[in-house]
Amino acid sequence: MINGARILICDDEPLLRELMRAALVGDYEFEEAGTVDEAIEVVRTFRPDVALVDVMMPGGSGLEIIRHLRHDPAVQGARSVVISAFAGEDDRREAQDAGADAFIAKPFDPDELSAVVAGLLEQR
Repeated sequence: MINGARILICDDEPLLRELMRAALVGDYEFEEAGTVDEAIEVVRTFRPDVALVDVMMPGGSGLEIIRHLRHDPAVQGARSVVISAFAGEDDRREAQDAGADAFIAKPFDPDELSAVVAGLLEQR
């Protein structure tokens, strides 16, 4: 685990954002966003190390957030995890093509989420 790492949680469901936060035990700094536009604004100001992104969000696809992360020099090196109920092969490929570093299907396993985030932070 990287102490003080910044985690952005992007999901339109407040309960799921809370569950993701609870799964990530450690010295993390969190910000949350419930829409695509809000998430992109938070990326600009918060500069996350990792973004956890739902695909189906108000204002567009969560994949737009991942594409923004890949093209914004201010957050170069930020990692992203798609967490989605749409977990077919095509959905996973689309997330990968957008630049996602990992994909976790909903409902998610808290231990898997924690391990994936820790692994991505170690790669930074």
